Amino acid sequence: MSESIYKFVEQPKPEEPKKEFYRSKCDPKGPLIGSTFCMQGTTAVDGKGFHSLKKNHVVTSSIGLQPEKPDPEQFLRKGTRQCRDRALLPSVEHHNRNKEVIKPPVPSRDENPVQGLRTSKDFVHSNAVEIINSSPKKKDAEVPYNKREDYGKVPAYIETVKGQIKKEKTLVDAYVADKYGPLKGGYQEVVDEQERRELINKLKQRWGDVNTEYQKYCHKVILDTPGEIKRKASQEAELKQLEEDIERLSCPGPLVVV
Repeated sequence: MSESIYKFVEQPKPEEPKKEFYRSKCDPKGPLIGSTFCMQGTTAVDGKGFHSLKKNHVVTSSIGLQPEKPDPEQFLRKGTRQCRDRALLPSVEHHNRNKEVIKPPVPSRDENPVQGLRTSKDFVHSNAVEIINSSPKKKDAEVPYNKREDYGKVPAYIETVKGQIKKEKTLVDAYVADKYGPLKGGYQEVVDEQERRELINKLKQRWGDVNTEYQKYCHKVILDTPGEIKRKASQEAELKQLEEDIERLSCPGPLVVV
């Protein structure tokens, strides 16, 4: 089988035939059918051209055409515009008749303003005399506390609060008995939330004091005396114990002391 260099030569692409140019069947010089160009506001039906519409309607736009001039004899006359609903006229007239005048009327053109009015009254002195001579305002007489009906009696909300506390305590006791079991010859007590917070604060304060003393010589790598070694070990153990106690007391839920 022989090889030929003409196989690697790029062959020319065949030319595609041009498509036929589209030409409309309508007359390009004929009138537009159904167009309302420059005919804003017209109510003519579709199907009439612009040239037929402009003969019977007023052109409101000035694009390409000049609008018709208004007739000076056709102007708005008195009484030509009537209310569509004549039943509203009496109510409107009655409303306008009973309308109160809020502002004073405008002075007429012939009315002269009053000028040159002066007074010798001392308003500061007169106001002071008026206030001094006036009697103080009387306040409503209040009933003394010792003469009220509920004086010396326990308020009703106290009994409500006591009932809520008793109910909460019953629920806590039931929860503790269900989780930790019944008492086995010992005494169990639920620590109050405020008391637990105080214990946590005191433990944190103690941890701060011990840590302050521990930081004074914790950087020493070589301890000279056995006392320093024993002191450092005891402080480390105390810090660890305090951290465990604080973590145990901070757990959610009731704290039971056996």
